[in-house]
This record gives sequence, structure tokens and C-alpha cells, in this order.
Amino acid sequence: MKYLLLFLVLFSVSCLNEKQQSEMILRHYIDKNVDLIRNFTKESTVALWNVNLSGNERDYMKLINLELDFNNTNQSKSGLFSPDKFTPFTENVFTKEKDFELLKRLKNSELITDTMLKRQLTVLYQSFMGPQVEANRYRKLRFAETKLWQSFSAIKVELEGKKYAGGQLDSIRKNSTDTTILKKVYTAYREKGRQIAGDIIQMVKMRNEFARDFGYTDYYQLAVETKDQTPEKIKILLNEIELKTNDQFYEAKALVDKVLSKKYHIRIQDLRCYHYNDERSSYLPRKFSDKMDSLYRKDDPIVLAAQFFSGLGLPVQDVIEKSDLKYRSGKSAGTSIFNVDFKNDLRMLATIKDNADGMKKIMHLCGHASHFKNISDNVPYLLKDPNSVVAEGVASFFESLTMNNLWLKDEFEMDSVSNREYKLLCMHFMQVDRLYRFRRLLVKSVFEREIYRNPDQNLGALWYRLNEEYLGIRPPNDQYTTDWATASYFTSLSCSVHNFVLADLFAGQLQHYIEKNILDVTNPVYQNNKSVGQYLVTQLYRFGDLLPWEQLIEKSTGEPLNPAYFAKYLTGGNEEIRVPENSSGRPKMKSIKH
Repeated sequence: MKYLLLFLVLFSVSCLNEKQQSEMILRHYIDKNVDLIRNFTKESTVALWNVNLSGNERDYMKLINLELDFNNTNQSKSGLFSPDKFTPFTENVFTKEKDFELLKRLKNSELITDTMLKRQLTVLYQSFMGPQVEANRYRKLRFAETKLWQSFSAIKVELEGKKYAGGQLDSIRKNSTDTTILKKVYTAYREKGRQIAGDIIQMVKMRNEFARDFGYTDYYQLAVETKDQTPEKIKILLNEIELKTNDQFYEAKALVDKVLSKKYHIRIQDLRCYHYNDERSSYLPRKFSDKMDSLYRKDDPIVLAAQFFSGLGLPVQDVIEKSDLKYRSGKSAGTSIFNVDFKNDLRMLATIKDNADGMKKIMHLCGHASHFKNISDNVPYLLKDPNSVVAEGVASFFESLTMNNLWLKDEFEMDSVSNREYKLLCMHFMQVDRLYRFRRLLVKSVFEREIYRNPDQNLGALWYRLNEEYLGIRPPNDQYTTDWATASYFTSLSCSVHNFVLADLFAGQLQHYIEKNILDVTNPVYQNNKSVGQYLVTQLYRFGDLLPWEQLIEKSTGEPLNPAYFAKYLTGGNEEIRVPENSSGRPKMKSIKH
């Protein structure tokens, strides 16, 4: 009987054409390995969650070792490993050279034409790429990345006999009016940048070597093309949005420079990079942010967000209950969602305060949660994880609602006077703070592309030029070639910053579509509007990564990605940008004509 079954299988395969055989082989391979991949993803995500909860270096190394054990070509024949607190695996997936060769042949043959199979093949091939690098070289790269992350996170500065680190330094830079103190903090970061710049450049070169092993020009090309993107198209989009926001940005900056000049008691021409806050801080008068914060003095943002999403028909309370959202010593200061297993296990990590910033964070996270929970069960596991442009775009859309007057006036049942006042505040936050944040993202995006293109160029000169061109920030008088390394982001250089730019563009387009096509005269509000939730699920969420991100954006909004919508929200279109003329009471506004 056993031989008869074998004969029937062989006979049936021989009767198939080459295309059918190839697709049958791939389906069999996926069925055999997908559960192992899913288990590894769950274990590694839980490990990352534990790292962020404890802040313990030992836990971080366990996470790295988990990956290395799973991908280690030199492990024992059995492939067994069982690091503390993790479920043992009985088989390795991504390191078998024969499997990789099979996937490579299938990919290069172009015989896989079934759309769903072809996208799963792409995911599998990309998963195999890293572990195929010689084991010691792969380990060296991963530990280089870890070393940089740890190095920058440990920076401390001594001021008046007391040491400060992390968020404390951010607070000092935000609140100090003493240029001497700002320069001292900046000098400490410069020294750290000088120490690690060489390591970062070495990491870039190692990644470029890795990319060339697979036929790519550099790591940047590899990173973007494995995400349904091309360097050329990204460059065009970045240039287009830079031009669309350029004039408005420099109008806003002229006003900000006047405020900073007064704050630090110096001439505008003497302002330097250390006088400008990072993207997390506001450039607007403190009373503006105080006014927005006052909305949340009586209401917990976590409760408000849970109620809002429930009203859309997108409940996330189950995710909130699994999350860690309040301050705790030793916990990571970051804001993240951990997708352990989509709708089965999602966890949010943040410190949500009762203010406007807390509301933005929780709306962003709940946007992710509502998305992951509603990916169709019919989407194969390998295609469930949505493209980062789409995922971050959805989260950015929900975050931006907190500065959307249409959302605010119904969330807090404002009268007409309050409504006008908060509409003006929202406009200021979009046209100043959000615009600054966006232009900073452009600087990082271009720098990231260029450092991979040529890591041996004068990176200091490149960094100063981009900051002056995109942000109008003059370099310090004593220019260092390693000042670019003072930005903590560059310890990772993951080629992902441009995705946040594209996500913001999508968020603006999504908001425009919803407000034009989903909100109507019978229900012109977001709150308790289940039509909004239904639209998101049926036209966007359920697809996961089944479609290329550009195709999904066009399908869900009726047109390709269009930077014009986000540019309009940032610049106010033909509206005026106004700034406060006095410093007390209800703001009087001075108009600046476009």
C-alpha cells in the first residue's frame, strides 16, 4: 500500500507541467515550515517585550542569542536550543543551504505566478538572506549593532556636580535658557559621536558587503527593494514633499527664530544647532501646550482612546489589558506595540501621562492594535504583517486626530467659542511643530541614503549641509566631521526613516478620503461612527501584506500616494498662519499673509 501511494504521487507530479510542479513544491515547503516561523516570531517578540520591561542588558543579550541560535549555521545536528524561559525548538528553518538554494531557484525561475504564493516566496527568500552569511560574520554584524545601541543609551552628562542621562537631558535642553548649559550637553553628545562614528561607519560597510553578496549595490537598495520600493521613487517623493513644504517651513522658522532669540538673549544670526529642540518638543509658547493639556486633566487618555475605538467598532480594550502603559522604574521610555501573534496577543508599551502628548501616544498605539486585530484569517501567516508604510500611516492618522479640530470639538463637546480657539491651536501645532518634525525626518532620510551610497565621504559636511538646506540651522562655529553621530538614530541606520515620511503622506491622504467620502451630512463626526471602522476593516485592514503597499493605498483611497494632502495639512493650504502677539490671556493673533 505504501509503495502504491508513492507511485501515485510520483505519477501525479510527472503529469504536471513545470509551473504546476514548482507551485506544488513551494506550497509543500510553506506548509512544512510556517508553524516553526510563527513560533520563533512569538518567542522573539516576547523576549523583546521582556527586554523593554526590565531594561536589563542580560535580557537583551538573551534576545540576540535567541536569534543567533535560531539562525546559527554551526549549531549541532539536532538544532535544539532552549534559552531560559523560552520554549525549545526542534528544528531550524532559515539556515539550511539546500532550502535556500531551492527558494532561490524558484524565485529566479519566474515560474511562480500565483500572486499569493509569489509574495510568500519573497518573504521566505528575504528571511533566509541574513543567516546565509558566514556565521561569524553574521554574529559580528549583530553584536556591532548591539554595541552601538548600548553605547548611546548609556550617555550621561555632569552638570554642577550631578549626573544626568536620557530623558533628563532632553528635559534640560527643552527648558534651559542658558546657552552655556546647552553647549555643555551638546559637547557631551559630540564626544560620544566622535567615539562611535567609526563603529557606525564600519557597521555600514559590513551591511553593504552583506547586500553585495546578494547582488545589490548597497544595503539601502536591499532594504527598500525588499519592501516593494525603489530608491529612485523614494527620492522623487522626498524631493516633491520638500518643495511643497519649503516656503511654509521658512515662514514658520522665521517666527521660531525670533522666539528663540528672545529666550536665549542672543541675536538670530547667533542661533546654532544646540538652540533648537528635538522633534519631541514644541517650539510654540508654553501656554499653547498647557491649553491642550488642560483637556486631559480630568480624563485619562487611555480610557478616552478605548471608548473612541469601541465607538468605531474597533474595540481594543483587550489589548490595553495586556499592556504596560504607566510609569515604572527600569522600564523602557519608548512607545511601541508588540505584535506577538496578531489578534491573539498584542501588547502596548508606553508611559501615558494625562496630557495631549499622552493622548497622541495612545491613539497611535491603538491605531496599530485596531489594524493588527482585523487582518483577515484568510491571509496566510507569512503575509499578515502589513507593510510599514501602511501600518505607520494608519497609526499616524489616528495620532493626528488629536490635533484635528473636527475630532476635538466632539470629543470634548466644545461650544462655538472654544471650538474656534482650539481650531487655531490645532493649526499652529500642525504648521509649526509637526512641520518641524517632518522636515527633520527628511534630513535623516536623505542622510541615511547617502551614508550607504558612500560611507567614505565627508559625512560631517553632508550633515551640516542637509541641516542648513532642510531646516535652516547653521552649523556650530567649530565644525566636527563626526557631529552627525550625535543623533542617536544613526546607531541603527535601519533604512526605515523614509517609511515614516511616506506614512505621514498616507495619513494625510487617508484623512482626506475619510472626511470627504465616509463622514456625511447624516453623521459628520468621527465619534461613534461605525462607518469609519467598517471602511478601515473592509478596504484596508483585512489585506495585511497581501497587496504591495502602493496598490493597497490606491485601492483604499482611490488614487496613488499623493503628497499634496499632507502638505496641505502642514501648511494650511491657502489659510493664514498666525502667531501670538501678546503673552497672556486668550491669544491675539497677528496674520502673516502667504
